[in-house]
Amino acid sequence: MRHKFAIICTLIVLFIGMCIVENGAVRARPPEPPSKDPSAIYALIGEFRVVFANLLWIKADNYHHEYLLHGKAWTSNKEMMGLIRLITILDPHFVEAYATGTYIYMDGYRDYPKAIEFLHEGLANNPRSWELHHLAAVMYAGRLHKPKQALPYARQAVRYCKDDFYRRRTIKLLNTIEKMAAEPQKGSANQQGAVANEPEGPSQRQR
Repeated sequence: MRHKFAIICTLIVLFIGMCIVENGAVRARPPEPPSKDPSAIYALIGEFRVVFANLLWIKADNYHHEYLLHGKAWTSNKEMMGLIRLITILDPHFVEAYATGTYIYMDGYRDYPKAIEFLHEGLANNPRSWELHHLAAVMYAGRLHKPKQALPYARQAVRYCKDDFYRRRTIKLLNTIEKMAAEPQKGSANQQGAVANEPEGPSQRQR
């Protein structure tokens, strides 16, 4: 309960701070001719949002490690979902937040429709994210036992992954899903288990 209250207070303080900074930036904006492109001020406001999203991620990461110290699975930490949701609102390109939130919806809430909806939102905002395509492939093939629906995501993950190590793993995942889709009735429990337990991509955000 104490942690939940601390998170709520942090959200409120950071949100108020963001509003103050954004309002201050808009008010401090010098007069411009009507024809001048105002994109610079919007870019500045966008940068403030990204900064606040990263600050919230640091808070979420600290809380995540504290949660692990109690021997609990981080994907069951439903209290962190409020932070995750706000991070994605502030910065829709925060791939790690979408991935983390998807796992929490799957394992914490056991709500696969919500997990799919949240992941699809992340993919819509980050269509070239191999990590999110990879997660979608794992979810459809390993968790929902729908390898044919997983195939397009696995192929996109291979297409967009540039890291040699993760690309090899993703190609292996694609090959497994292709076998499962070709003979769905003969898909072994070992194949499904391997896909379901496929490790997630890099956890460190590159900014």
